[in-house]
Amino acid sequence: MSKVGIIANPASGKDIRRLVSQATTISNTEKTDIVKRVILGIDAVGVDEILIMPDYYGLGIRALDALNHRSLSSKAGLLEFEIQGNQEDSIRAARLMKEAAVDCIITLGGDGTNRVVSKACGTVPLVPISTGTNNVFSVMTEGTTAGMAAAIVAGKMVDEKKVIRSAKKIALLRNEEEVDLALVDAAVVTESFIGARALWDMERVHRLFLTRAEPGSIGLSSVGAALLPVGSEDPFGVLIELGPGGEKVKAPIAPGLILDVEVRSCRLLRPEEKVPLGLFPSIIALDGEREVEVNAPEPFELVLSLEGPRVVSIPGVLREASGKGIFRTDGKRKKEQPRED
Repeated sequence: MSKVGIIANPASGKDIRRLVSQATTISNTEKTDIVKRVILGIDAVGVDEILIMPDYYGLGIRALDALNHRSLSSKAGLLEFEIQGNQEDSIRAARLMKEAAVDCIITLGGDGTNRVVSKACGTVPLVPISTGTNNVFSVMTEGTTAGMAAAIVAGKMVDEKKVIRSAKKIALLRNEEEVDLALVDAAVVTESFIGARALWDMERVHRLFLTRAEPGSIGLSSVGAALLPVGSEDPFGVLIELGPGGEKVKAPIAPGLILDVEVRSCRLLRPEEKVPLGLFPSIIALDGEREVEVNAPEPFELVLSLEGPRVVSIPGVLREASGKGIFRTDGKRKKEQPRED
């Protein structure tokens, strides 16, 4: 059976950074509409089953209720579990979808949402739709075509080696065991308690570990992009030391929030290079959110890995599908034609 999962986070894009920047809020009404378009995109291509995470706002059930007058060819319904109203819902949904052998998972959220989903989805590929604040891993895309791409992948209609790649990650190790991860940035912060999770005060950031530093991105990775651009597919990352007396660079830390950041050093970070935490007490922020308190010397290390979550290229899937004639409705499939580069 072909299956697609949908994890839509109603809390994404609503953190405290909206009080200190000019970030746009994506309402839950709009998220519901995106889920509807995703479902319709999946159904137009066709899969056997669509599994949706339940949530405190009811994005999934509202979308299904709004579509009840349509005749969907795919079976669609909610996973069954008790909602906690926090990131544990996304983790549990990803785990259940993995156990149900879904072929891919569509996420609606920011980098933080995809981070927690990645902790539980295993090798199930992700189709990340951006509805968060600072989004680098998740992309701005139309839900309709994202749904179509997911269904094509689920139906094994294209060669997944051509359209799915493994993303990089920063693994947080304790006693050599991975205890958490970041998909874009991990920051070591000179604080002793978490407080507000969202991170924007760069004067407290001691060190940055980046999987990518792409010009045009927003968030902590923009600091690296100002000095040492690194793409998402480059087999290395960036390690930055911050502090007084360093070189100043302008970086868009959040929408409309451009800061002068003092950088003491910036270099490439090689895969599997283990870097000790080396700062106590401190907070480790993962993908822009404070997550781990370190109040005493502990054997923490951060390491760049090339074996992060598998990610679907939506344009790649649609291009491959077009070449195979998958969108033809006259029953004829074209032979693949070589493209002129």
